[in-house]
Amino acid sequence: MHAKKSLGQHFLYEKSVVWRIVSLIIDESCEVLEIGPGKGALTEGLIKKGFNIDAIELDNDMIEYLKEKFSNYRNVNVIKSDATSFKLNKVYCVVGNLPYNVSKKIISNMIKQKDLIKKMVFMVQKEVAQTMIAKPNTKEYSKFSIFVQLFCKVRKVFDVEPSAFKPPPKVVSSVVELVPYNVSLFNTPIEEDFFEFLKILFAQPNKTVRNNIRKFIKLNTNENLILNARPRQLDIHEIYNFFKYLKEKRWV
Repeated sequence: MHAKKSLGQHFLYEKSVVWRIVSLIIDESCEVLEIGPGKGALTEGLIKKGFNIDAIELDNDMIEYLKEKFSNYRNVNVIKSDATSFKLNKVYCVVGNLPYNVSKKIISNMIKQKDLIKKMVFMVQKEVAQTMIAKPNTKEYSKFSIFVQLFCKVRKVFDVEPSAFKPPPKVVSSVVELVPYNVSLFNTPIEEDFFEFLKILFAQPNKTVRNNIRKFIKLNTNENLILNARPRQLDIHEIYNFFKYLKEKRWV
C-alpha cells in the first residue's frame, strides 16, 4: 500500500512516537475518534490501551486495507468520511496524524463541535503548530491562532522528525494537545460576526488596524489608539474588546 501524494499521506511507523501520542489520552473511558489512520500504526497503539475506536478515512483503498487488518477487533470501526466536514454524534477524544494540506480545515471543523470533544491530540506540520500557539508580536500570530485559542487551551507537546514516517515528509511535524473550554476563553459565547471581523482585521496584517477596516467601517475619531496598531501587535482580549466597542457604537 503506497502513500498517495494527492491526499498528503505520510504513514507514521515509529512506535516510540505512537506511544507518546497514545499516552496523552489519559481518560480511559473515552471513545476515540481517529482521523486519518493510514496504515494503522496509531490505531494499533490505541487498541493495546483498550480504547473503542471510530477511524475515519477518505481513501477507498486504505479503507479496505484497514478493514482487513483489523477485522478481528470488535472495538475498531472504520468509517469512510471526509474529516473536514465529518459531523460528530457522540462524545470523543479525537486523535490523528492529519494530512498537511487540510489540517487547518480539520481542526476548525472539530473545534466547531467542541461540545462533543473532551480532548484533541493532533500531529501537524510544525509551522501549523507554531501558528496555533502563537502569541502577539510574532510572525505566526494570525486569525487562526485567535480562533484556536478562543476555544481551546492549546500546547505543543513535542516535535517529530521526518524519519518517523514512510515516506518521510520534507518538513518537521509537531504533536499538539487541545483541551476545549466549556464555553470560550472569556467564559461567554462568541458572536459569529466576530470571525468576519477577524478576516477583515487580518486581511493585511502588516498594515494598521485603521487601514484594514477603513473600507468597511467609517471611523471619524482618533480616540482609540488601537487604530494605529498592527493586528499582530494586539492580544486576543484587546481585539475582542475593540470589536465589542465597535458594536456598541454600531460601527460593525
